[in-house]
Amino acid sequence: QFALGEVSRILGGRLVDGLKMLEKNKKKEKMHCSDGCDDRVKKRRRGMMLESVREEIAATATSAAGDDENENDGDDAANEQTKDEHNANDDNADEEFNIIEQSLKETFITVDRGLLDEEEIEPMYSGTTACVVLKRHQKLYVANSGDSRAVLARRTSSGGDSQKDGEEQNNEQSFTTIPLSIDQNPDSPGEKERILDSGGYVSPPPEPGLTARVWLDPNMTQIGLAMARSIGDHAVKGVGVIAEPVVSVHTIDEELDEFVIIATDGVWEFISSEDAVDIVGKCLYDGGKKDASEACEALIKAATAKWHEFEGDYRDDITAMVIRLKDLWSVV
Repeated sequence: QFALGEVSRILGGRLVDGLKMLEKNKKKEKMHCSDGCDDRVKKRRRGMMLESVREEIAATATSAAGDDENENDGDDAANEQTKDEHNANDDNADEEFNIIEQSLKETFITVDRGLLDEEEIEPMYSGTTACVVLKRHQKLYVANSGDSRAVLARRTSSGGDSQKDGEEQNNEQSFTTIPLSIDQNPDSPGEKERILDSGGYVSPPPEPGLTARVWLDPNMTQIGLAMARSIGDHAVKGVGVIAEPVVSVHTIDEELDEFVIIATDGVWEFISSEDAVDIVGKCLYDGGKKDASEACEALIKAATAKWHEFEGDYRDDITAMVIRLKDLWSVV
């Protein structure tokens, strides 16, 4: 809870500084580059502008992000999938994505290392996942470290069929589930290779439905962390477990994108992304049309019931958020 609070606090300041600097340099470029500037000059100036913004952000960071860059082979495969929707031909969008991506990564790393200074927190053998969704204009920027998950519900059909006198209108809707993040399990492509190259050991899932684990020793008796990235868990940081998140972007379809679910693995253990969207969608749009808080409560109750069914009195952490996108901070 402390770590996620720190992510919000630090990220806010870093994003404001970076985006302000970006806008400031865009104005400078516009002033200095009239219609007479050729494309090469414009491209070179954009590169210089972006580098100055990066340096401005880095100057406020205490993290050594470079330490983690070489361990970050898993980002390549993940980013190829998650950046498909990002418009590579839009220079301004690319620059904004780079600033936000850097801010998110540096924030996670700063919080992770800052845990060492907290007397009441023991980050050696405890830690947390973190999944952050930032809405800016009509884009969702998603940073994920660990096996929490963010999914989006896109409407595929709606009710509202013609009704006869005395008949209630059918308001049932259906949705397509769009993953906004990728679970970073120890045996995921790129993640496993980084851990093994760093001297760690990965055990396969002992049975279907369970997860692979990271170990310090070949006998697989020490630690056994069930994720490849996390904030905290410093005992396995030396064997390839990193705090740096995978960052992706999704362009919102204003007509069809309805809501986002962000939840910890306690929700996803027995409930698929599609089932979660179905549970929330029925609460929001069918029958009584409940609000987002009530829909979130229904999802948590469903997850709790599944844990009780399969594990008795034991259950993992179950935390969830439901965010309706329609008219959400329309000025953002």
